[in-house]
Amino acid sequence: MNDSFTNCLEKICGLELATIATYKYSVFGGNTVVVEGHRGISSYDGQKIVFFVKDGQIAVNGCRLKLKCLDKNFAVVTGEVFSVEVGK
Repeated sequence: MNDSFTNCLEKICGLELATIATYKYSVFGGNTVVVEGHRGISSYDGQKIVFFVKDGQIAVNGCRLKLKCLDKNFAVVTGEVFSVEVGK
């Protein structure tokens, strides 16, 4: 996450960001998902990619899904994205 986003949340909430958010995801145009703050991959196939996050998982569901970028805390998934689910 960038510093301006972090600083804004900290000012509004009066808390350090680490106590209120440890990950985020964004969906772009129904064909790209960016996941920040993941802690690894639980499962991966062309229809579903599941990431570990603090206190749960994020599942990207779709068709022809591919990991275009995978870094320590950052991932980019492309394909036809149907949904993103957050759960425990």
